[in-house]
Amino acid sequence: MKRTTLKQLAAFCGGEYLGSHPRLTVDAVVTDSRKAVKGGAFLALKGENFDGHAFVGKALAGGAVCAVVDDADGARAGKYGDNAILVKDTLAAYADIAAGVMARDFPKTRRIAVTGSVGKTSTKELTHAVLASAFRAEKTAANHNNEVGLPQTVLALPLDTEIFVAEMGMRGFGQIQYLEHIVHPEAAIITTIGNAHLELLGSRENILKAKMEVCLGGARLPADKPFRLIVNGDCDLLKDRAKLREIAAGYGCKNIEIITFGQDAACDYRATEVISGEHGINYLLVSREGNCHVDLPLPGEHNVYNSMAAIAAGALFGIAPEDAVVAMRAYAETNSGVNSLRQRTVKLAGGRITLMDDAYNAGPESMPASLKVMAGFTADKHIAALGDMVELGPKSPEFHLEVGRIAAGYCDRIFTVGEKAKAYVTGFDAAVKTRGKAVKCAESFDTTDDAYEAVKAYIDRELAAGHTVAILVKGSHIMHMGHISARLEEDYK
Repeated sequence: MKRTTLKQLAAFCGGEYLGSHPRLTVDAVVTDSRKAVKGGAFLALKGENFDGHAFVGKALAGGAVCAVVDDADGARAGKYGDNAILVKDTLAAYADIAAGVMARDFPKTRRIAVTGSVGKTSTKELTHAVLASAFRAEKTAANHNNEVGLPQTVLALPLDTEIFVAEMGMRGFGQIQYLEHIVHPEAAIITTIGNAHLELLGSRENILKAKMEVCLGGARLPADKPFRLIVNGDCDLLKDRAKLREIAAGYGCKNIEIITFGQDAACDYRATEVISGEHGINYLLVSREGNCHVDLPLPGEHNVYNSMAAIAAGALFGIAPEDAVVAMRAYAETNSGVNSLRQRTVKLAGGRITLMDDAYNAGPESMPASLKVMAGFTADKHIAALGDMVELGPKSPEFHLEVGRIAAGYCDRIFTVGEKAKAYVTGFDAAVKTRGKAVKCAESFDTTDDAYEAVKAYIDRELAAGHTVAILVKGSHIMHMGHISARLEEDYK
């Protein structure tokens, strides 16, 4: 972020500057008083368990030039220093400041957004890898795909950024709109429309409408420049181009080019002759740019879709599919590339244990995909530690039961954590009995510590018997299933 006067900072967010030195400048906007605040503006965010206004004094003592606050009485009484900027809502102000900086400092930077129910992060990573092979490209890091993380990323972008790949998460209506307002993308990828967030939105159709808020920026583009929307053409709700155009038009985006990827014959980027295994994916890509062989060390058929989305995105910026594949392969073959994907594969106990750590998130679509990948690993025994899937609404028991049934086709045993996850056990046992197999046992636990002890006991028995073990660890982020992965890595390193 370039140096910005307090007057300009207030203008960005529609705030009222209450001091008498409007020409004072700041070089950053900080929301954590524990971090370097000297020379910056401290923005007092509020959450369920904290209120940044309580830390303004600490920030000012640490060298912050001013505070951005929404406590009108306190600000006018001088509680937040001599250079306070008063706003209606600090979270909204954060977005407005980031949007103002994006417009001022990055007028020529091209922007593409990535959203969807499943595969956002992997697709964002692969898209960035492709674009970074030809441009100075930046991306949202880690879990910075929300109302706080995206502004933070934008305000830290290098000034020479040519392309910005922005991942956008969503839990309800208006959230993509908030994020889109910051970035103003000219193109977007929607990976798929699943069942995550049904509890809040009620239907997959509403999830689609909420995701399509990413098209709002199409109304701001020149009349002769279409908004490019790349979507999964195998998804029932995304293959209907007429419906997508109708929703986009409702958001003011009337000039839209829809580009599809998938295995359906109608897709613009189509994967054929697909082979997916433990060591990666292999397929022939048929596209308007010609045919291209894709061979990547990224296990799981879901990465066929993620890689096609990245190839389609690269084509928008003039990168040939062959060059995109080279960039993705280089990314996937590096340690930094593997570790930046939320789904990690780690060899433990001298290679006798294969851990698939996919504990960041979970849903009815990603659970079966991850189970299938894990089952493809070479091992004598395949097991899974599975936590609750959250925000699924009234159909949650049904979704958990079905995942349990599916797990029975891939796993010798499962260990579950959480109240909802008990349905995995029911589904698993029912499926095993139906197939005429001896019940291997699916166990339910209240805590990750209890589940881990059972997992460890099982693994120790199998290792002692000379067997190798592959294990998937997965659940919604709130379940902290990563605790099990961390203990496995510590105990069997």
